[in-house]
Amino acid sequence: MEVDASPVLAAQRKAHPELEESISELEKYSATKLYHQLTEALLKYLKSPPLLPASAAAELLEFFDGFVRPFEKKFDKVKWVQMLSIVCKPQDAEKALALIEPFEASVEKDREAKYLWQILKAEKQTQAGQFDAAKELLDVLGNEIDEAYEVPALIQAELQRAKAQLWKRLERPQDFYKASILYLAFTPLASIPVEERPRLAFEIGAAALIAPEEFNFGELLQQELLASLDGSDYAWVKDLLKAFGEGKFDLFDGAVSTHRAKIDSTPELKAAVDTVLRPKMCALALMELAFRKPKKQRRLTFAELAEHCRVGPKDVEMLVMKSMCAGLIKGQIDEVNQIVMVTWVKPRILDTVRIDLMRERMDAWGAQTGLLLEHLEEMTPELLVS
Repeated sequence: MEVDASPVLAAQRKAHPELEESISELEKYSATKLYHQLTEALLKYLKSPPLLPASAAAELLEFFDGFVRPFEKKFDKVKWVQMLSIVCKPQDAEKALALIEPFEASVEKDREAKYLWQILKAEKQTQAGQFDAAKELLDVLGNEIDEAYEVPALIQAELQRAKAQLWKRLERPQDFYKASILYLAFTPLASIPVEERPRLAFEIGAAALIAPEEFNFGELLQQELLASLDGSDYAWVKDLLKAFGEGKFDLFDGAVSTHRAKIDSTPELKAAVDTVLRPKMCALALMELAFRKPKKQRRLTFAELAEHCRVGPKDVEMLVMKSMCAGLIKGQIDEVNQIVMVTWVKPRILDTVRIDLMRERMDAWGAQTGLLLEHLEEMTPELLVS
């Protein structure tokens, strides 16, 4: 079947001869009305390296208007919004909002496409500095998705990614970290561009470090994404994360000393070393000390706590009270005898070392239970006689 060359495709062929094969596919599928194949080919073509830079924004928009838009009614609605998202990415935020606005009605009847369109709008509102509007839209949409039935992981991931972008712009590291962890839970690592992984891993790790209320680093340390830090300019942050994950002051002091220049060149971390990082490290050291103590031996002296948590003797009581208020431990403070009796430690995700420690305790408990059983069996005849 003879194919009529599209002027837009001809312009693309002239501008990007290296994409000849892909352009020929677009030409073939559009001429033969193979719209499913055309959809997949377009999603791939729109992500071609020559079209990704901000400098290609005008060209990408021209290609969208001249070739992609006429097929809107032929495409799956979800795929259509995905194409729209790719085209919007390099555009100025205000221009992107103007671009997506006319398509609201066309996706209204497709639940998943509507969700994606609203998420895209909120994302661009965030980039445009319209934070209140973006937050309101994401809050309403989040509640609707929570109550909906079988929402695909793709939509859950995009929702959390949009929330993370909003919290990042609003400088709310705790919320950014929570949204980012949920984003990673719904997102296969392979779908995150390789070149974006180190920076994303660093931003999530830095947010966890400076968030005053975040004390659980186990979930982050188990993320596959962190492996992308190795060999990158951000590899040093793993030493800090490991120190917080293990609750060891020696690791923390070593990381701060070794990477002081890197920390000082990162404003959010530099400002937080003494105000957030060190106090959090004190609390994590307290948790780790209490966790490693057998349950019947969790009577910690003020002197022991001061030495282990690197605080002055007069600051021990304040550290313990703050840790209790934060829900990290439960117990009682004996001011007279200067003893802290810890009855509960906040559960954390266990690494292999802590799992081995729990196994040893279970083995010890099993042995004690066996001895008690033997003792009761020995006493049984006496009890029956009496």
